[in-house]
Amino acid sequence: MNKVRAILCHVTVILALMFLVFLVLDQFNPLMNFIDNSISRWLLAGLCASAFAQTLLTWALEGSGKE
Repeated sequence: MNKVRAILCHVTVILALMFLVFLVLDQFNPLMNFIDNSISRWLLAGLCASAFAQTLLTWALEGSGKE
């Protein structure tokens, strides 16, 4: 189970960083239309930030042995 959780944490970080890159690319070239409107941009940024923070918290708890 811990291996699945570790893999899930890595996947979450990779996907969060990927979507953050999409946000940056959309700012430089809006014609690529990665994200359509400002509301979805803010919601996606919030999702990425929360997923990244949750993963870092999980890694910190695993490292400290408080699990």
